Amino acid sequence: MPASQTSVTQLLHIYHSGKPAVASEIDLPTADQVNFLCDVGLGPIAFKVYGDEFKHSDPTLFSVLQSADLTTRVIYGQLEKAAVELAGELQSAGVIPTFLKGISTSEEFYAPPYLRVMRDIDILIQHSEVDLVMAKVSDLGYEITDEQWRLYQKSGHHHLPEARHPNTGVSIEVHTGLFSAAEFYSRETVFQSDNITGQSVEFDYRGIRVARFTPEFQFIYTVSKWSVDFGWAVNLASINDTIHILGKYESEFDWSTLSKWFAASPHLFPITAPLLHYLEQAELITVSPQLRKALVGADRKLGLRKLKLLAWLLHTYPFNSRDKFYAAYERRCAHALWLYLSKPNNRDLGIKRELLRQLHLSALYGKYNPVRRVLSGLRTLVYRIREKIRSMRN
Repeated sequence: MPASQTSVTQLLHIYHSGKPAVASEIDLPTADQVNFLCDVGLGPIAFKVYGDEFKHSDPTLFSVLQSADLTTRVIYGQLEKAAVELAGELQSAGVIPTFLKGISTSEEFYAPPYLRVMRDIDILIQHSEVDLVMAKVSDLGYEITDEQWRLYQKSGHHHLPEARHPNTGVSIEVHTGLFSAAEFYSRETVFQSDNITGQSVEFDYRGIRVARFTPEFQFIYTVSKWSVDFGWAVNLASINDTIHILGKYESEFDWSTLSKWFAASPHLFPITAPLLHYLEQAELITVSPQLRKALVGADRKLGLRKLKLLAWLLHTYPFNSRDKFYAAYERRCAHALWLYLSKPNNRDLGIKRELLRQLHLSALYGKYNPVRRVLSGLRTLVYRIREKIRSMRN
């Protein structure tokens, strides 16, 4: 596999081309690569793309991918049923929720919809509808623990506590905003409530009226939410959503509105430009002249060094060029660097300082912490001594 390509980019390239994978023309993923694709939610897509080849060449990996596919079908079926039930109850109460994330994109872009792996159902409503909607959620049997309510009432959030159904395990998150107050995107012009209100369009979901975001707003929101997500390094579903959005709707974007958003919200350009640059280099999208113009209209630039670093982070972590599943702490450090580099108007001189800060944090809290290493060594030593004693007794 070429150094510029990874198992992720290869999979997405074949998937979006709509052509079958031919083993003689590609490198079939290894066991580690298959496990990574399943871990990041691309298992069902990998089964669709590679299933026929693995069925004959590697029955073990075929079974791994088939299991991911079947599991996702079951989970999606439960979520779909729950979404229909919830939307029906809300419609009868005069509330039209805006579907967010997977429950929206799965229906709009994926065929079959379960190819878009998702964990829960996310909906957006008005603040004035909270009491009514949460009463309906409760009537349907969903529960929120007292501890979750206590934390929410203490610190607040852009969504209500996660409501979970004790029998099905399905979870619902009712949002009243798109970002928490602590996230800098919450202060961007484009994500203020008066702008969000005008960005929903109604559609029919299994005979029920619901809403989803307009294509250009869905594009902006998907990229921004992925960028600040703690699961940034493994959230390939949102990146794939972005590719789908651009593939289906880019030619229909309202370019004047998009240009206005980029100009008024300085955080949008530094995250969008490197992602689009990487996706185009990987031949997953083609950035149109209109989109380039909208980006240029933001009147902001990324230094060459910063752009290379951002591209390296994308290549190494979400697109997994090293074919490994990084520990949570390593992913958090990479994400912290991504957020620093993608802040508007950051100077290249600050990059070395941020790298040193991450190294310092790693020494304090990460795997290089001397106390952690000593404790880990002691645990290993005690384990080996116990095993030795057991073997001598036997």
